[in-house]
Amino acid sequence: MQTSPKKSTGYDLRRLVGSVNQLRFNDNRGEVSFFGQKMIILRRDVIRIMREALERLVGDQSAPFLSYLASGIGVHEGSIFRESIGATGEQSRQSLENLVHSALEDTNLGLGKIQINGLDFDKSSANIVVANCFEATESGPSEEPNCIFTSGFLAGIFAEVLDKTVQAKEVRCMSQGATECEFQITLVETGDGQEAEKPKVDLNEVDGAPLKGEVKPGTGGGSTSAKSAIGTSEGSTEE
Repeated sequence: MQTSPKKSTGYDLRRLVGSVNQLRFNDNRGEVSFFGQKMIILRRDVIRIMREALERLVGDQSAPFLSYLASGIGVHEGSIFRESIGATGEQSRQSLENLVHSALEDTNLGLGKIQINGLDFDKSSANIVVANCFEATESGPSEEPNCIFTSGFLAGIFAEVLDKTVQAKEVRCMSQGATECEFQITLVETGDGQEAEKPKVDLNEVDGAPLKGEVKPGTGGGSTSAKSAIGTSEGSTEE
């Protein structure tokens, strides 16, 4: 009789997370929850539809606007990670790292198959690879990296996780013909190598002047380039 080789504990954990149905429907209240969080279900092309509407509304400012909104959503998600960690110091870092891997890699959010590499708290950096990225699939071919929402979302999450002002730069995109989308998370620095101050934005300027693609502290942020997005932690101790 042949037996299959024993799988690793990590593999078993991934199978367990993937096999347990955490999606709950409360038909009496018209509610849907996922891992205890109330959700709404939308088609995956909704972001593309919103992006096209923004392009008609604000033209070239649609990219930083969408990035700004996505980063704010990411900051909110990242703050939930931080609030769930009771430990401090090195133990807190390890707990956060484990939680981020589990939440993004092992939990199917429909964003695509996410892989996090080289998460470094000291350098405020990470490498994120997304196979079957929903945004690139929906957006179609492009000469430039095209995952504006995903870049902003990742910038917001990792700004909160790393407690720094970081940017997410897309260096490979399926819209350009790559097999996967790849994002580099790096610390935002000034020209002299110092860490950047928290950027600010006055949303009142959107109607009367160009949106600068910067971020009000604690809200996440955007970039005037579709290639990268900026996020700032709500709990950052920077001045």
